[in-house]
Amino acid sequence: MGVELPKTSELVKAVAVGAALLPVAALLGRFMSETGIGDAICSGGLECILPLVGTAYAVATALAWVALALLGVRPAGRVALGGSAATAVLFLTITGVTPQSSFVVYVVAAALCFAFAAWLSGRFRRQPQE
Repeated sequence: MGVELPKTSELVKAVAVGAALLPVAALLGRFMSETGIGDAICSGGLECILPLVGTAYAVATALAWVALALLGVRPAGRVALGGSAATAVLFLTITGVTPQSSFVVYVVAAALCFAFAAWLSGRFRRQPQE
């Protein structure tokens, strides 16, 4: 009759995918810049950093969506988009407060954001009618 919260295993899977988000985005960004794919996005210069990072982050979010769906975390789309958006906001907040933060801090923050998104989406999941 009450709200069904996500299982602990779903939260652990969301944490794992969230922890992988930023390293995957970094690898994608490096791959795009080294292979010339980044040149198709922008012609060069410092103003190209934001589109390149944004594209890599969007692709990493799509891969997180697929990974969550394959791991059985439901609703995968809501968790991936919510966790990714929360990670971006927290990333900007951490950078504004302490610009010298370690990459590990950002990875842990992303993992916690995905766990929070999984928990929150589980709170508002539609229940089957009896």
